[in-house]
Amino acid sequence: MEVTRFASFLGLLGLLLTLGGLGLPLLAPEAENTASIILGVGILCLLGYIGIHIRRLATGSRKRSTRLGTHSILAILLAGIAVGLTNFLAIKHAPEWDFSETKNFTLSRQTYQVLRALPREVRIKVFTRDGSPGYGSYQDLLTTYAKENPLLTVEFIDPERHPDQAKNYQVTRIDTAVIESGPQKIYLQRASEADVTNALLRVTRDIKKSIAFLTGHAEKSLSDTETPGLSRAADALNKQGYAVAPLDWHDLQTIKASLLVIPSPTQPFLSKEINQITQFLANGGRLLIMSDPSSKESLDGLLSLWGIQLGKGILADEQDRLGRGSPTALMVRTFTTHDITEDFTTPIIFPVSRSVTFDANQGKNWDFVSLAKTSPKSWEETNLANTEPVFNQDQDQKGPFTVAALLTSKRMGQDLKPESAIVIVGNAAFATNGWLTYPGNTDFFLKTMAWLAQEEALVSLTPKEPAFHPFVPNPSQEQALVFFQVLFLPLLTLFIGLSVWKRRRSL
Repeated sequence: MEVTRFASFLGLLGLLLTLGGLGLPLLAPEAENTASIILGVGILCLLGYIGIHIRRLATGSRKRSTRLGTHSILAILLAGIAVGLTNFLAIKHAPEWDFSETKNFTLSRQTYQVLRALPREVRIKVFTRDGSPGYGSYQDLLTTYAKENPLLTVEFIDPERHPDQAKNYQVTRIDTAVIESGPQKIYLQRASEADVTNALLRVTRDIKKSIAFLTGHAEKSLSDTETPGLSRAADALNKQGYAVAPLDWHDLQTIKASLLVIPSPTQPFLSKEINQITQFLANGGRLLIMSDPSSKESLDGLLSLWGIQLGKGILADEQDRLGRGSPTALMVRTFTTHDITEDFTTPIIFPVSRSVTFDANQGKNWDFVSLAKTSPKSWEETNLANTEPVFNQDQDQKGPFTVAALLTSKRMGQDLKPESAIVIVGNAAFATNGWLTYPGNTDFFLKTMAWLAQEEALVSLTPKEPAFHPFVPNPSQEQALVFFQVLFLPLLTLFIGLSVWKRRRSL
């Protein structure tokens, strides 16, 4: 009797110690050694209990009920082992599927290319805490980044628990990410794939490509934060890793920038300035010219050297325009297969644009490529006083028209000079603060800059944002929607209702 009581006590003690040894590491990870000792003692107690009852167990095992119970226990144990192994393998080698509507947990193809080509170690320190607004977004995004390359390490730091680290990095705001590599260091205030990928490109390069915006002819200004200014364009280029600065026309002879931008001047160029720009191109320079109709003839003397002519009128399009507004607010949807416009699916909005034409005889040293065109239903409005443009078959020329074009210098024999390139856009408003926020405008502007600056890594870098992109129908689509929703569906419902009523009356 005493042996039976002792065995029961030993078994109960063994069970409690085993459970305590398994659960203690979950509550106190630092007590791992103590947990191992408790677990060992518990297992010994259970073995002692089994040893005392070995004869009873042997006798009971011959019973049919015991065998069935044993089989059930073994089946449960095997099922538990199978589930445990499956979970272990899933944690270590599980494939991942992203079923979210905006693909928040899937990086873009371009980002994967950047991650696999990291030339050196990059450290990302996120100063945030559990429960803060940006904690979840940073964790979801950066965990995916860290899986792709061991050179990238991510660390989450609570600034309240580690104020010394926050002070060392001069972080004063919660949800701030610091991306650093070598001497480069970039601060981010939000978990955006576009920002993180661009930051990776910036911190892993020690030399920045420079972009100069010409001034001195009443051009659009980088410092202007109003609607017609280019401050947002400058900010977007800075995030892409460029060094952006204005360039006075007096300094044209000493251009050191990789790319020169002429943003819609309204005053004509002097012959001296034209010669300096021509020399810049002859040395392999790259040039972007954006010209609103307000530029008038200020660029004619420069563009004529390359066989380019800007239209005298304003382009209008009844098919591809912005909503039911003026037909001069173009939504350009037709693109070529050039690297700049490759895979373009979002239209570009060109408000009040001019056409770009090329004379092959005059521009013999240049190859011409049309990048974007209007629809066949467009026309060039020559009556600029008309506030509501209407196509006049006798006066207006029918489309399609080129609104953005590329010129590249031809190779002459064994000429080893670097290739020069010029992009001409018959509109500058698309890159201003009022219009650059449209996704198509941003993509076209940044891709054009990247191609001209010969930044291959950034040419196709258009990481997606988890944003809502509304469907903007053209006038024809609007009419079809109105007919279908306002007329067809109500009439169809009325017809079906009358048919059912008439059939019931006849029964």
